[in-house]
Amino acid sequence: MKNKPDLSFWQIWNMSFGFLGIQYGFGLQQANMSPIYRYLGAEESSIPGLWLAGPLTGLLLQPIIGTLSDRSWSNTWGRRRPYIFIGAIVGSIAMILMPNSKSVFMAACLMWLLDAGLNSSMEPFRAFVGDLLNSKQRPTGFAVQSFMVGFGQTLSNLMPLILPIIGMSMAIGGDFSNGIPDSVRIPFYIGAAAILLTVFWTMYTTKEYPPENEDYKIKPTFSDEQKKSISFWHLALTIGAALIGGMFAIRLGGLTNGLIWAGGIAVGLYLILMLPVFKEILASLSEMPVVMRQLWWVKFFTWYGLPLMWQYLSLAAAKYAFNAPSPAANPEGFEAGKNWGSLCFAMFSISCFVISIFLPAIAKRMGSRRATHALFLTIGALGFFSVILSNDKWIYFTGMTLIGLAWGSIMSMPYLMLANAVSSSRMGVYMGIFNGFICVPQFIGMLTVPLYYKPLLGDDPRNALILAGFCMLCAAASCFLVKEIKGNDEAPAQMSAGH
Repeated sequence: MKNKPDLSFWQIWNMSFGFLGIQYGFGLQQANMSPIYRYLGAEESSIPGLWLAGPLTGLLLQPIIGTLSDRSWSNTWGRRRPYIFIGAIVGSIAMILMPNSKSVFMAACLMWLLDAGLNSSMEPFRAFVGDLLNSKQRPTGFAVQSFMVGFGQTLSNLMPLILPIIGMSMAIGGDFSNGIPDSVRIPFYIGAAAILLTVFWTMYTTKEYPPENEDYKIKPTFSDEQKKSISFWHLALTIGAALIGGMFAIRLGGLTNGLIWAGGIAVGLYLILMLPVFKEILASLSEMPVVMRQLWWVKFFTWYGLPLMWQYLSLAAAKYAFNAPSPAANPEGFEAGKNWGSLCFAMFSISCFVISIFLPAIAKRMGSRRATHALFLTIGALGFFSVILSNDKWIYFTGMTLIGLAWGSIMSMPYLMLANAVSSSRMGVYMGIFNGFICVPQFIGMLTVPLYYKPLLGDDPRNALILAGFCMLCAAASCFLVKEIKGNDEAPAQMSAGH
């Protein structure tokens, strides 16, 4: 539908409500997977590799879901909703099974399953905004999604405080052979229910517009130039993934281990990329809208720096605010620092969903989405820099409040700039590829930060946060490389689509 009607606020709320459950699940995963691995006996040195499931699953799965949903339609189910529904079922099953894991291997497999389910649901929610809202209402749509991100993650971070208030046991012990306590187990069960209930509400209340024609049924054909592009990206992605995976494996297990992993990844990915669904994705990489190429640098610097926050904020708080540089040096202080870090992350999420309410008005008042995003990224950088001002625990709380404001913008403004530059017929595939922009910088960070953490950052978690602040400033500056398109309902198709 080219001339999309205005939707009421509650219609926009309903179409985004399932995002709340998805983000609740992601919040539980972020807060609890490392402890679960430790409960099951994993070595700390192996935990980074066990976390690879997230970015790798998102990188591979979201473009696939986007492409398949672009080329789907059911009069009963619509276009995006089947993928949201299936992802919710898979994710909720993994949430129930996760705290019942009997081994590290089982938990790692369930984390892949959990990420697959949540990523399958998340990408169509992004495409919903472009599908169902006109250009005037898209800022509100992405802002509501940012609100759901912040609120869902806040709930997950505060569950250890909320459940005792409502009379539920959060005993540390428990007669469970795997050693995972109720304080982890109960929130995961609630998370499974939250995913299903919120997604089902979106499915029940939201109807999708039928396609204008049946072009989506036509099997894509590719010109000679597009075939060359497909071959180039096929080879480039295979080599790049093999190098990244091999280097990571070398760091964990030596040269022989690295060569084995590099070879396995190269062969496996080369065969996977031969599947028909990837041809359209690979062709789309060379046909990306100019705005999307320009946004790469914004996403790169943002997501190279942000993982440092999750990895090092609690460690920095423990070291400087609680005089606990390690668990062995001061066990009680280290535990207090970890708990304070959780409260800081809760404030981070609260700040995110509060600012999401005002983002559309702020962007309208400033008259520029890229300037709005640059402003909030700069505020986030100041939050990271603030940790050097004092060793008091409240400086971390204050800093994370500022960073949460940036997080609200990160979750909405780049997608809004992209939505006005992409044809609705390609919305799914490009939103999927755009989410892949989040994953690649994380891989690069996993490989490079350990190389200079000791010599350049002084083996100091607080310096890692300062580096994250500089990354936010670089991302803010990169916003002004983006040429904004202030759009019509149907964004101009800046690519020669294979179909």
